Amino acid sequence: MTNSGARAAFWEGVRETIVIVPSYLPFALVCGVASVNAGLTSGAALGLPALVFAGSSQAVLTQFIQSSASLWVAILSGCVINLRMAVYSAAISPKLRHFSRPKRMLVAAFLVDNSFALMQKRELDSPDDPHVIAYYAGLTSVFWPSWLAFCAIGIFAGNIVPASWQLEFAIPLSFIAISASSIKTLGTAVSALAGGVASILLFAMPLKLGLIAACLIGLSVALAAEAGVRTWTARKAG
Repeated sequence: MTNSGARAAFWEGVRETIVIVPSYLPFALVCGVASVNAGLTSGAALGLPALVFAGSSQAVLTQFIQSSASLWVAILSGCVINLRMAVYSAAISPKLRHFSRPKRMLVAAFLVDNSFALMQKRELDSPDDPHVIAYYAGLTSVFWPSWLAFCAIGIFAGNIVPASWQLEFAIPLSFIAISASSIKTLGTAVSALAGGVASILLFAMPLKLGLIAACLIGLSVALAAEAGVRTWTARKAG
């Protein structure tokens, strides 16, 4: 791994993130306002996104706090909602096997939906890229401070934004755009369709477990589809 190659991958990650990161602003504003409405001090409200760095979990935490629920119940609920990160972590683990445990934990701490989607897209475009972690560092160097800055805007000035704008819808739209550009094979197309349908059908599951189940269903369908394609190709060749 050359330093010049790693630097190039890092700055590529920075450039690609700058295009996406404005979509964080609406949801971050909502999360910032929710933190203040839950009764958190400005310092605590600023510390929350720095430590959690997950918009959906942050929103749930503040909702539980606002409803005077037990702190442990709020934390557990936030962790359950973030279970999808276990699926993401398993997908990128082969790239991290040579890392020490502290370094692997550092990578895991900053993993979010958009960074995972961009990493998967890069993996599809360049399967043997040795600089994917440098690329991930470039993504994180923009995503994390931007999220903190946008949440701070929500904390100190977000109440001037009308609730009728429904700004929180911008994040799913940006993720759909990234995911759609990654569908290039039969396996990814079938996986996206199966996961999308499952997420709708299982939406009502408690504690947002429908999202986790949809991820696993999409992954299972993709593996089955790719195995079927390989079998069909082998039979045709034979």
